[in-house]
Amino acid sequence: MAPGALDGVRILDLTSEMGWYCGKLLADLGADVIKVEPVGGDPSRGRAPYWNGTPGRETSLRFWYFNANKRSVTVDLEQYDGHWLFGELIKTADIVIESWTAAERTELAEHGVDPVAYMDSQLALVWVSITGFGLDGPRAGWQVTDLIAQAASGIATLAGYPDGSPMRIAGNQAYIVAGISAAQGALLALLQAETTGEGQRVETSMQEALSICQETAHLQWDFQHTSRERMGEQHRMPGIGTYRTQDGYIYSAVGIPGFGAPWSELIRWMDDEGQAEELTEPEYAETFASFNMRDLALGSTLDDLGPVMSRAQEVLTAFYASKASLEVYEQGQARRLLIGMVASPADIGDDEHLNTRDWWLEFDQPTRLGSDDARVQMPGPPYRLSNTPTSIRRPAPQIGEHNQEVWVGEVGIPAEDLIAFAGEGAI
Repeated sequence: MAPGALDGVRILDLTSEMGWYCGKLLADLGADVIKVEPVGGDPSRGRAPYWNGTPGRETSLRFWYFNANKRSVTVDLEQYDGHWLFGELIKTADIVIESWTAAERTELAEHGVDPVAYMDSQLALVWVSITGFGLDGPRAGWQVTDLIAQAASGIATLAGYPDGSPMRIAGNQAYIVAGISAAQGALLALLQAETTGEGQRVETSMQEALSICQETAHLQWDFQHTSRERMGEQHRMPGIGTYRTQDGYIYSAVGIPGFGAPWSELIRWMDDEGQAEELTEPEYAETFASFNMRDLALGSTLDDLGPVMSRAQEVLTAFYASKASLEVYEQGQARRLLIGMVASPADIGDDEHLNTRDWWLEFDQPTRLGSDDARVQMPGPPYRLSNTPTSIRRPAPQIGEHNQEVWVGEVGIPAEDLIAFAGEGAI
């Protein structure tokens, strides 16, 4: 197996689910990521969906995906012996990642688990804190979930329908974006530490990290003092938006000046198949050629653009509806039209392009159910490194699976002492 880009880097991952992705990104790059769990395991281990629909702390597909490549040790940080053990483990680490709440941070500090103290005694240590609203400021101690972070960041106000309420974007996007940002910060701080010998605190606020997903909505407010509104399925002009097909949906972005082929190419395609109706007449060509994107930016809708545009929308809607999604996608792209298929999980799994590129990663995951290991296929990496590729070196760990390996073999705790610590509930 080729070496990973982060081979030789040790990371302690003390995060809850909101920080899992940060550790995953670094583990997939070859770092030795040790998941430090409370005795009994991470409470989020039991999150659905489950392998074969069997609920359990060792059968969570969500946990498997975000924690493959990590090792697991358990320790009770609130016990004196657990605090001491963690102090010995941290001496072997380059980076620590945590996502403690303000209350947890205060309580752990009372038990001697203090990031500042560890960094003072280990100058090159990088400490990463993933929070909802940051480590300081009036909202630093506020409670947060993915939904709260989405709402506070502003992206929820852009999701949904114009006549409805704001909606949450699926998939724990606040956790994911914060994890990406935290991993970037961790790598930059690690580079600095390796260069100067001085580590630093890396702080990621989910509210701040996710706000970038509003794209230019902030700029619109800055320059125009208007808030971008939810569009839902509303079309501001023909060719831009979601359209139904025979078997699903496609997203079309035709007619934006400077991007892809123009409307004339779309009309040519429709005419080649005898479905252009009257759109080949000069009146339509002149209207599309004179369309000002400034009107679109200022919030004009299809109803504001007159009967020519409305009729073009009717014809185009019927044209897309007569074809399968993949057909529209592939034929449209062949004509350099900006069209994408709205893919389902099944479509992604069968995608010829992704399969040709060997994007999917597979591994065998133990389940502790007395049956064969589960064969897991998971999405591949978000980037490719030619010399140090990402890989799955081990499945997601079972609770405390590497206690003996890490505490005894690597930290140097005598085996008989480890047995005593286990008896006391410290690990």
